[in-house]
Amino acid sequence: MSLYKRPFMPQPSVLIIDDSEIERYMLSHQLHKIGVSKIVQKADGRSGLAFLNNFLHNQQQYGESFPPAIIILDVNMPIMDGFEFLQQFAELKTQVNLDICQILMYSGSDDPKQKIQALKYDFVKGFLIKGESSPEELKIEIGAF
Repeated sequence: MSLYKRPFMPQPSVLIIDDSEIERYMLSHQLHKIGVSKIVQKADGRSGLAFLNNFLHNQQQYGESFPPAIIILDVNMPIMDGFEFLQQFAELKTQVNLDICQILMYSGSDDPKQKIQALKYDFVKGFLIKGESSPEELKIEIGAF
């Protein structure tokens, strides 16, 4: 038995932004499997930005869970795609304290150009392909944040 105990590390809060209700459900299910219970879902980039911009209200409603530590962001969405979100998120970060937020891109495409474009932003910490990530891989990605 080891005398060393790891310090308690609370699970991060997560914001899922994906236009597919099925994908949001499956991702939430995977997150619950790995112990993440504080999950908010938005169906497009615009509503995700509005959620993050409503800082004081959400901080009162969600407490220490807001702002979310991790944003899992779909790339291809109507209304506002993932790359438009990244541009506007970068601007919003200059106005609202969202430094804790790290983004994990979540795409149905394995196009290396998309990955390179997304990783140009210092707050984008990973890129997962839909349908190819297990709960264990998701746990590793989230644990790396």
